[in-house]
Amino acid sequence: MENNSGGIKKAVTYPRLFWLFIIGSIMGVFIEGVWYYFMHDHWETHVVTIWGPFCIIYGFGLAGYYAACHAFGSMNIFIRFLIYASLGSGVELVCGLLLKYCLNMKAWTYSHYPLNFMGLICVKMTIIWGLVGLIFQLMLPLFDSLLSHMENKIWNIGCIVFSVFMAVDFIVTGACFLRWKERHEGKLPSNEIEEFIDRHYDSQFMKERFVEWRFIS
Repeated sequence: MENNSGGIKKAVTYPRLFWLFIIGSIMGVFIEGVWYYFMHDHWETHVVTIWGPFCIIYGFGLAGYYAACHAFGSMNIFIRFLIYASLGSGVELVCGLLLKYCLNMKAWTYSHYPLNFMGLICVKMTIIWGLVGLIFQLMLPLFDSLLSHMENKIWNIGCIVFSVFMAVDFIVTGACFLRWKERHEGKLPSNEIEEFIDRHYDSQFMKERFVEWRFIS
């Protein structure tokens, strides 16, 4: 465990966080797919980007847990639990609020759980995120070992290439979501870019791609 500031900086680097983000995003799609299969007897792919099998909430969560474990790993276990729980619920809350107030949409709800806030977070899931953080800390040496083998020229070039790809993916995804919202509100395309989006990423495509996303009104 890296406890001093120099050690933390050495461990928590952009390439490491980026690859953890990618790993977490792909794992999130698999985990939610398996959960949905056992709950509803069929597979659903819960992605959050136009291109690629990425559920970025899990990506941000995994990278955040990694950084938090290195920064707070020497603290009392109860304090660590609170930090990890706050981190997990914080990511959910921020993403949920962005969906609600930027797109007037929701992709999940905990409204049927007691002690929930706006249906976006709840005590049950907050406790689960805290426990997940503690479990992840036990696995931290394995992740450090894996990431140490991903620190060479090839992986660094890959990090740059995939970073550019993800940046473009985010921009295109954001534009498609905004246009989806405008179509829902009955707005016609106002330029060639919006016309292109309407042709290639129409509302039917978006509904099939983002199966859990719903407009609030």
